[in-house]
Amino acid sequence: MGYDLAEVKKKFAAKTVNYVEKKDPKSILPQAGKRNILITAALPYVNNVPHLGNIIGCVLSADVFARYCNLRGHQTFYVGGTDEYGTATETKALQEKCTPRELCDKYHTIHKGIYEWFGIDFTHFGRTTTDHQTEICQDMFMKLHQNGYTSTQSVDQLFCNNCDKFLADRFVTGTCPYCAYDDARGDQCDGCGKLINAVELKNAKCHMCKSAPEVKQSTHIFLSLDKLQEKTAKYLDVVMNDNPDSRWSANAVGITNSWTKLGLEPRCITRDLKWGTPVPLEGFEKKVFYVWFDAPIGYLSITKCVLGDDWTKWWKNPKNVELYNFVGKDNVAFHAVMFPCSQLGANDNYTVVNHLCATEYLNYEDTKFSKSRGTGIFGDAAQGTGIPADIWRFYLLYMRPESQDTAFSWDDFVLKVNSELLNNLGNFINRALSFVSNFFGGVIPEIQLTDADAEFLEEVNKECEQWDKQFDRVHLKDAVKSILNVSRLGNQYMQAQTPWVLMKGSDEEKKRAGTIIGVAANIAYHLAVILYPVMPSISATIREQCGLPRLPIFSPFPINYLKSGHKIGKPSPLFQKLDPVQIAEFKAKFGGSQDAQNASPVAEKPKQQKKQAPTKDKKGGDKKKMASTAAFVELEQGAKMISQLLAQNMKKFEQAKALFARNQLQKLEEENKQLILDAKSLQHHLIELETAAGIKQIPKPVVSCTPTPTSTPASGIIAETPKSAEPAPAPAAEPKKAKEQKKGKGGGAAAAPVDDSIDVGRLDMRVGRIIKCEKHPDADALYVEQIDVGEASPRTVVSGLVRHVPLDQMQNRLVVVLCNLKPAKMRGVESRAMVMCASSPDKVEIMEVSPDSVPGTPVVCPPYTHRPDEQLNPKKKIWETVAEDLKVSADGFAEWKGQPLLVGNATKMTAPTLRGVHVK
Repeated sequence: MGYDLAEVKKKFAAKTVNYVEKKDPKSILPQAGKRNILITAALPYVNNVPHLGNIIGCVLSADVFARYCNLRGHQTFYVGGTDEYGTATETKALQEKCTPRELCDKYHTIHKGIYEWFGIDFTHFGRTTTDHQTEICQDMFMKLHQNGYTSTQSVDQLFCNNCDKFLADRFVTGTCPYCAYDDARGDQCDGCGKLINAVELKNAKCHMCKSAPEVKQSTHIFLSLDKLQEKTAKYLDVVMNDNPDSRWSANAVGITNSWTKLGLEPRCITRDLKWGTPVPLEGFEKKVFYVWFDAPIGYLSITKCVLGDDWTKWWKNPKNVELYNFVGKDNVAFHAVMFPCSQLGANDNYTVVNHLCATEYLNYEDTKFSKSRGTGIFGDAAQGTGIPADIWRFYLLYMRPESQDTAFSWDDFVLKVNSELLNNLGNFINRALSFVSNFFGGVIPEIQLTDADAEFLEEVNKECEQWDKQFDRVHLKDAVKSILNVSRLGNQYMQAQTPWVLMKGSDEEKKRAGTIIGVAANIAYHLAVILYPVMPSISATIREQCGLPRLPIFSPFPINYLKSGHKIGKPSPLFQKLDPVQIAEFKAKFGGSQDAQNASPVAEKPKQQKKQAPTKDKKGGDKKKMASTAAFVELEQGAKMISQLLAQNMKKFEQAKALFARNQLQKLEEENKQLILDAKSLQHHLIELETAAGIKQIPKPVVSCTPTPTSTPASGIIAETPKSAEPAPAPAAEPKKAKEQKKGKGGGAAAAPVDDSIDVGRLDMRVGRIIKCEKHPDADALYVEQIDVGEASPRTVVSGLVRHVPLDQMQNRLVVVLCNLKPAKMRGVESRAMVMCASSPDKVEIMEVSPDSVPGTPVVCPPYTHRPDEQLNPKKKIWETVAEDLKVSADGFAEWKGQPLLVGNATKMTAPTLRGVHVK
């Protein structure tokens, strides 16, 4: 059995040693003998409202990991804030007709409120526009300057004659010189992700007035990255490649290696702006530091705002502190290369990044989130839906783009919430606690563990060890799935032990039921513990319902937290089912432009501006240029709002049309069902009348038929064709082989007629679970999987998924498998099935099914009769013919000729992000 009952009882009876305590941020300092974890989330630009992609990309991921560290008893300091200096702020301030400081105050408050609503628990959330920022930034620069790592150079820079100013990078747009993307910014292209210089842009235009700027020279300071490359590369090699405990994400490693291999070049660190940290060097009084040099120093200055001079105990203590940076992949270069260059070049014993945890992009449905274009769900809009923050946290983490881009999908959101939270997690916890309340007066009964209980507790322990391992390695997505696996084990335990039946039996059986419910209630509390990093509010609610609000330090083995005689609180459902009608409204509401939905801040009633002293106008032209610039800004914003409103309303119309069609189809299907029931009722009544009249009823043999959409009557009732009493005439000639096939063992019995119609009903598709997956020994692009498809032994399957799905995501995974293809050898290994995937030229995704699906469950496609061939005949091209119409719908569901494929004739199989592609 693999366990010792006495040992299990001992572990279960262990006492809770410590609890997680809320600490005063000023008291959180590194301690000897503990793991000291310093966590940063990339500082978001203050010029806009964060969207869901921003939130999962850094602040939420970092928050979840920080909560995990606290749950493990580590000394943890989590720093966040807003990045407030630079061009982006000046641009937005001009658009909103306010000063940069007023803009920063406004959006810092917005960011802070959104993060608080999402439950992001920073040790401190600060900002970069402070005196501490100026002090530390200038100090680091002067050390770099004194150590010989800076130089000056006159550079070509774009100057707008119309606005009479040098244009900082973000004031310029044009065509990317690398990928020809026609809306690239002057510092980085959103199309290919490459960093560029503004003068390299083709067809460059001033972002404010749209006129073509000219190239002029300006003298700037450069950081000598080339001189720092060897030192930085050596450090990165140690922490990233040589460290077996490295937590660098795969994309962070790849991006960093590409930068260091190409070779670093001196890079400009100053700009011709007013809003920024001043350069403390003679001759550069009118310049400020460029945001990429200045912003990461915000982590240090924000820490100093809390700890004062003790900030150095975290940031100048590399031997005792582990630094984790959480960023999106577009921020990797700055955190992996440029900021470490600055820290190492300053030679001031700085704590440099140990682990860089970067995400890929989270998209929105079939498009991208964009601050500038306003597409997707933004933080304040999520709050306005009425859906609790913990639900958003759960789904964002479930879909966290760890190894590839993922997409937020409303349909998948509903599916995951209703199946995983409501039917799995919430169902188990409510069942367990309600049983205590209803049958035992809310008091935990006596617990006497048996072998069945010990086996269950050991299974939970293994899953919790996996949870710990995944969290420690910053595989947050897999850690969420471990939580759901624990509640799934709990549901299976309850179902197998049937305490509701035992409660009706003898006294011994009632005692046994008490043990089952006592164990289940303790697992409910244990779930509250491991759920804390992901859904802190739900965790607190579960602990309240259990009557034990305190949060214990994590233990992989479930402890008897709720002892016999303990009084629990009042159980109540944790989750509510999401309403499809409301979700359809959200689809329409958030289908286009955030700016168009909420109106641009410029469109609001202008606040009374403070009067400022007039500037001297020697030539008399400055006021005209400013008026011209302002007019261009207003015209641009007006045109943008009009186009956004048109696009939004057109998308809303299309969605409303689709919703109306879907509702009408549903109504017709319900009417058809009722007609079928009425017909059956009439048929039954007729048989009764005929029987009463003495008319003999002769059973009619059922003929398997394969309806097609064109042959189905409007009523939806498919009539069976009665067999003639007379034998059908024999065909004129028949091949010998066909004649032999019609003979039974006796030589004369006729077999069933051959089914020559080709449709999806002839495919033997089943749910399978991958028990084991490993690389093919002789092919780098292939996996070899052992898949349980409900048979006596698992099937060996060879799949070409290595480039699309990481090996760790292939383990213990539910899939849909086509089981009646002819076996084929692939590089020496015989493959006896095929894993069903959504496939585009650039991307392949494994089709997903409901988490509670059972291996072996058939996948059918009503109204097509499910009659799978024992083995598909390759010569008849059955699979190839069916595959032409096997696609992913616009809603993400697998369908054949418009009819959805259903697992067990109940739930749909879905593609995570791909839409309108073939299923292969």
